[in-house]
Amino acid sequence: MTRLARVSRRTVLGGMAAGSAFVLAGRRRSLAQTTKLTFIEPFDVGLEYIHEMNAAAGGHFKAQGLEIDIPNARGTAIAVQQVVAKQAAFTRVGALDLMKASASQSVPLVSIATSLQEAIFSLVSLKSAPINTPADLRGKTIGVASIGGGQENTLDLLLSSAGISKADVPRQAIGSNVGNVELLKQGRVNGFFATVENTIALMRANEPVIAWSAGKFAPTPGGAIIIRRDFATENPALVTKCLRAMKASAEELLTADPNMILDRVEKQFEISSNKDRGFRIEALKAYNAMATAQGRDNLLKNVPEVWRKAAELTNKAGIVKVADADALYTNQYINDAFK
Repeated sequence: MTRLARVSRRTVLGGMAAGSAFVLAGRRRSLAQTTKLTFIEPFDVGLEYIHEMNAAAGGHFKAQGLEIDIPNARGTAIAVQQVVAKQAAFTRVGALDLMKASASQSVPLVSIATSLQEAIFSLVSLKSAPINTPADLRGKTIGVASIGGGQENTLDLLLSSAGISKADVPRQAIGSNVGNVELLKQGRVNGFFATVENTIALMRANEPVIAWSAGKFAPTPGGAIIIRRDFATENPALVTKCLRAMKASAEELLTADPNMILDRVEKQFEISSNKDRGFRIEALKAYNAMATAQGRDNLLKNVPEVWRKAAELTNKAGIVKVADADALYTNQYINDAFK
């Protein structure tokens, strides 16, 4: 059974002293049929990570001779650091997280695949006072999970797409939960950002709101599978095997009975999402739609136009300087996986 664990800053430091888990596993390839690797998630294991969970629970990793451990960290920065420190082979983050990480440290990281082709946050507003486009944001107070976090960065990307100054749109830190709709009703904010699953919960509760994906106006990959570039270069066959398993998982998710998928995944993973089965099925459908947002032919592929547009808006918003968007990703291994 795949082990689930939280990773804190203390365990990061302790793990570094223990040696490089995925490098050691790579060195043992000739001595054993199964290669053990770690795919660390940045947050609690939710349905957002269904591609990896199904690859494990559905036997797709095993079919490629891989044993993948899927623990979770307490934030994107720690998950990225685990990869940098060679304590994990892979993690999955937003494209903007990769841009920030690439600008802040010297170890080259690269996206080898995109699991979610669309931004993971939606903007929620009241039907009676709708925010329909980025242009409508001017003068509005917008709720974000935290100042300086992913949701505020997403807000700045939307403003950048509309040529609106950050100073014209106040923002307020309100956390990230479905209860934020009460702040909206009270008029304390004019809109707020919600995760995919919180948006689904609001709609299922028939709240008087509208919601649209930030990716509608600010295209950005929402789920980039990243790895150290040197590890990928030194272990191309191993990386391709992992992506071949992810491909099989992603394709199965598009066609298989979602109840069957959930039954087997729930046996192996303690999923943090709402436990209601109807909710979980809706979430799977939403993530499948995000996986194919750039077309079925681009399943798991890094789409250059999307990466370049995301980098353009990021530079324009002044979030981080991206000198070359194409240096952030490669389709070498995912293309090999599709052969």
